[in-house]
Amino acid sequence: MKTVAIVGANGLVGKKMLDILNNNLPELNVRLFGNTSVGDKVEFRNRSAVVEPCDALSDGGIDYAVFVATEEVSTRYIPPLASRGVICIDNSAHFRLCTDVPLVVPCINGRKIDGHNIIANPNCSTIQTVIALNALMPLCPTKFTAVTYQSASGAGKQGLDDLNERNGYGKLRCFKHPLFDNILPAIGAAENDGFTVEERKMMRESKKILDLPHLKVNAFCARVPVSVGHCVFVNVRLKKKFTVDEVRQLLHAAPNVLLFDDAPSDIYPLPSMMRNTKYVGVGRITKDPTANAVNMFTVADNLLRGASYNAYEILQYIVQHKENANA
Repeated sequence: MKTVAIVGANGLVGKKMLDILNNNLPELNVRLFGNTSVGDKVEFRNRSAVVEPCDALSDGGIDYAVFVATEEVSTRYIPPLASRGVICIDNSAHFRLCTDVPLVVPCINGRKIDGHNIIANPNCSTIQTVIALNALMPLCPTKFTAVTYQSASGAGKQGLDDLNERNGYGKLRCFKHPLFDNILPAIGAAENDGFTVEERKMMRESKKILDLPHLKVNAFCARVPVSVGHCVFVNVRLKKKFTVDEVRQLLHAAPNVLLFDDAPSDIYPLPSMMRNTKYVGVGRITKDPTANAVNMFTVADNLLRGASYNAYEILQYIVQHKENANA
């Protein structure tokens, strides 16, 4: 039986990953690893699993590894594992833009996984955006602008703690300013030109995933006082002429997309309705009156669709591919 390591098993994304694996890929043995949760017991597949220290990853007996921990953990442990033939799926940003590492959303570019021992999982808001954009490829996108409304859980457990902190700055653990009853118009450190690290992720990762190096991308990322569920307003400039109905039809036919687009009846995607689903909700579709462009609003569960489920789909592809290759 092959073994998969879940590194960062007790984090928000790690727990979602275990929820998925609890009822999927039963042919895999699962081991749990962490740094701050070593020795913790986790109920998994009707047994009590113990979180092992990350240093134990070097002891062998692992075929696949899913990293849902910090960038520092990925940087330290993935290269030696990959050099020994362990296929590693990394949710951190460390490997995403490396030329020899595929950045994968399986329903878009899953075949890029083949032949690689390190596969990068994209940024959460990027995943939902490119899933919607990919549906519009027949209309030839040339540029898009994304404005994100990202939930507190995108910053982990400490982000959720800060969301509930009502006493101002004194007890904040994650954000520079209070998030409760507030909006923070920056995510990550700002670079010299004023764009933040999070905005750079959207700009650079989307081009790589869609294999559109000349695609023009503009991004603005904000943190909003929502627990789970990222929203992204997207304006997409298209080369081909289109109607809104054509856009709706393309989105309706796209895998992993659910269309909620009847604004006069107050039907549009919301974070509360997309939680705990693997889908990207899309709605509020309108034609940009200033250009040959379309507006749309996308919503997804950032812990599931934007992280753990995408990593699971990568793992599923790898396992099935290996089985077929060995058949």
